[in-house]
Amino acid sequence: MLRVPRYVDLLQTGAINPKPEMKAERRAGAIVMLEADRAPGAIAMSRAMDEAIGCARTTGIGWCAARNITHAGAVGYFALQAARAGMAGMVMTASGPLMAYHGSRVPGVSTNPLAISFPTGKRALYVIDMSTSTVAMGKLMSARDARKQVPLGWGIDAQGRDTTQSAKIATLLPMSGAKGSGLSFMIECLCSLTVHNPIIANALESGADWDNPFLNGAAVAIDLAAFGDVNRIREEADRLGDAILSLPAAAGVDRILLPGERGDSTLLERERTGIPLPLGTWNRLLATAKALGVRAPEI
Repeated sequence: MLRVPRYVDLLQTGAINPKPEMKAERRAGAIVMLEADRAPGAIAMSRAMDEAIGCARTTGIGWCAARNITHAGAVGYFALQAARAGMAGMVMTASGPLMAYHGSRVPGVSTNPLAISFPTGKRALYVIDMSTSTVAMGKLMSARDARKQVPLGWGIDAQGRDTTQSAKIATLLPMSGAKGSGLSFMIECLCSLTVHNPIIANALESGADWDNPFLNGAAVAIDLAAFGDVNRIREEADRLGDAILSLPAAAGVDRILLPGERGDSTLLERERTGIPLPLGTWNRLLATAKALGVRAPEI
């Protein structure tokens, strides 16, 4: 919801291609290179995971590298495609500088997300979906729209100073310092260099003139049947969850959560009560609707 106005802008300028001609440009064993032709990111990465799953059914593992996608949203969605097919999944995307590289005070790498999923027996599918920054850009955007202050450590201002004012954050900070920026760096290597479409080096060498809305992504599927008894693996996944949930909770913790449970619970709540929006987000959506001649819903 936060990004709908931006998506509309990118469609109007032609940066997002509403009728892409996606094609697999190269196939080599378990590897597929997908040219996404500036497709909406959700469509491109869903296709990429389908390609990876198809390879995995034949070779045991599939890796689809997608070039020239656009913003893909929550990449855990695509990782779950693999888990629903009974496979383990991994998804990464790489974009331009938004986050400080550890030790610097300006954007040097992106908030490149990583998601991993795993099928289960009786439990809900396991999935972790995380940004390599302390907090995802979407949360900062939401705080700005709500005109809220944010915790120290989310980002720095244009002068490289710590700030809690969401409107003044110019650069996000990496999670766990060097670990977060190093992970982002390696995702750029895996997603962008492999498809001959470097993003970070081009951006840093171009300086302030750089403006590129295109991303690269990678979708990986691992067929658990290649390891033997799939049912036993799923049973062990359930057993692992049981073992974790049997741990004593820390003070102030009502319930220990397994990977994916918080998101599942939020999904159910949103389906029941709707999606809460900051006033700033709602106003931006209204402005976009008005410009397009779309009647806004009554509230």
